[in-house]
Amino acid sequence: MNALRILSLIFLFTAIVLGFLRKTNVGVLCIGFAMILTLLFKGQVKASDVVAGFSTSLFIQMSGVMFLFAIVNGNGTLELLAKKIVNLVPARLIPLVMFIIGMGLSAAGPGSIPCLAIIPVIAIPISVFAGIDPIMTAIIGDMGAMAGRMSPLTPEAAVIRNLMEEQGMVGDTVPIMLCTALTCVITAILVYIYYKGWKVERLSSAGEKEKLPSFSWKQWLSLAGLIILAIGVLFLRWNVGLTGFLIGGILIVVRCGEEKKAIDGVPWSVIIMVLGVGMLMNIVKLSGGLDLLVTALESVMGPKSAAPIMSLTAGIMSFFSSGLGVVFPTLVPLCGQLATGLGADGVLLVAMVVIGGTIAGYTPISTTGALIMAGIAQQENAEERFPQNRMFIELFLVSFMNIAVLAIMSITGIYSLFV
Repeated sequence: MNALRILSLIFLFTAIVLGFLRKTNVGVLCIGFAMILTLLFKGQVKASDVVAGFSTSLFIQMSGVMFLFAIVNGNGTLELLAKKIVNLVPARLIPLVMFIIGMGLSAAGPGSIPCLAIIPVIAIPISVFAGIDPIMTAIIGDMGAMAGRMSPLTPEAAVIRNLMEEQGMVGDTVPIMLCTALTCVITAILVYIYYKGWKVERLSSAGEKEKLPSFSWKQWLSLAGLIILAIGVLFLRWNVGLTGFLIGGILIVVRCGEEKKAIDGVPWSVIIMVLGVGMLMNIVKLSGGLDLLVTALESVMGPKSAAPIMSLTAGIMSFFSSGLGVVFPTLVPLCGQLATGLGADGVLLVAMVVIGGTIAGYTPISTTGALIMAGIAQQENAEERFPQNRMFIELFLVSFMNIAVLAIMSITGIYSLFV
């Protein structure tokens, strides 16, 4: 099993490097490497284990949302809406506006998970027509959604409260929310600086006031569909992918879009990349490869290093798994015992797990990163202007940068001001 866990990690890193250097779909490479593992380790790795790593829920979520937005984009609704918003808001303020919208929606009750699916598909077309980097705006908008996820109103906060109370800790997530929001603000500023957000490209109508036509009946229906999607997902807890297919199907039936054009507009290569990596990652997790990384960090944990190491551990786990579904339930229950044994602050350790499991989720194999890539891939000349492999690396770099910021802030004791 040791050989399997080590080789699975090597294959994962090799696929990422080869994908970048050879401009090959990383997901396809990961599926191939997973198949090799089934041949090398018969009895330990089965083909069914590889197939089990194919996330049907993520497939439905991505394809459903992208199908709907391919329709809305194809009939000109997004373009016209983006231009109207650009006419109202200065281009340089759009990332700030998206951050505020993301945080407000998330903190109001739905939490970050549905907001992370909504924000990129709104931010990306707006940014393209405003002449600013759409990757930057989508990242910053999603950071806003992450900043509000520990509001006492959200389901994520309810999960953390229960996990804390089970250990005899006070289940108050407000200090954790403040720590998370501060981290997201700082990382958003760094992203803005990295992408030089103050620069505005002079595209066809970027930054210019222009007289725009009114929405047609098809576009009004499309906007109504987007509003229904937002309300259903954010407040009624509808499945975003299934809702996207439902609304998209209705729009096709009433002739608001073309089915073939919509299907062609779904970025299938991005979906294959994300789900393919997930299939190899399932072998990494089953073999204990992920545990190997986590154990290596935990073995060097001490009283002063407990907070930064917990943040790193949560961040690395979040690269490949759900923060809410995997990282939080796995690591938060350890915080009380670690705090007692090491003499550390238990709430601070919980905050590190929450923040690490949140802001590291920009990797392309996470839902957040995947939706950003998918949204970018739908733009005109996307492969030339925003190559997939470059985005793949950039989103990983953003995740590493976020974890580095978190570690520095935890070492310097900044979070102690709020906890």
